[in-house]
Amino acid sequence: MKIEKIVIGLIKENCYLVSTDKSAIVIDPGFYSSDISDFLKENKDKDRLILITHGHFDHIGAALRLKNETGTEIAIGKDDNSMLMDNKENLSYKFHNNLEGFSADRLFNDQDEFYVGDLNIKVLQTPGHTKGSVCYLIEDKLFSGDTLFFESYGRTDFPGGDMSEMVGSFYRLMTTLDEKIEVYPGHGEKTTVEHEKKYNPMNFGSAL
Repeated sequence: MKIEKIVIGLIKENCYLVSTDKSAIVIDPGFYSSDISDFLKENKDKDRLILITHGHFDHIGAALRLKNETGTEIAIGKDDNSMLMDNKENLSYKFHNNLEGFSADRLFNDQDEFYVGDLNIKVLQTPGHTKGSVCYLIEDKLFSGDTLFFESYGRTDFPGGDMSEMVGSFYRLMTTLDEKIEVYPGHGEKTTVEHEKKYNPMNFGSAL
């Protein structure tokens, strides 16, 4: 599995291009880049999908354009699908030009498991940053959106955010995932579950 990170937009959001001989996946295309479009076009003979971790503008902004250009379907956790149509919920009215509304082609529930080509993907619902935030466990890599960062976690002061849910989501990840799993967040550098168990401030100094 090859993972390429593209940092895009003023907020420096991480978009990931994940590929194998049979798969081509784009995760969180928040802003348009010809590199992302070219990736999907160059892999048109593979099984392709656009995965969205949550419905904020900096993670969804280019999804519709990429679908229109390449025919690649869009998928998101079911509880955040409404955000794709609502510029107040997705915050594009406040931080960015209002986005054209759309709906995802595939909606996920917690614990859904499926394949894109030869890649196994498991959906973990992790509310806190938004109601319908999800993380995608692709083989042994976790794409955590704005739930889990390097020595940090997502803010909860936007509409739909909830600190108590964020705490629960953090502890779910820390107690159910193998420590060696690499974490690819929506912003900043990658980390591991093991590192976050030791150094994430969500622990408040207590050992898991």
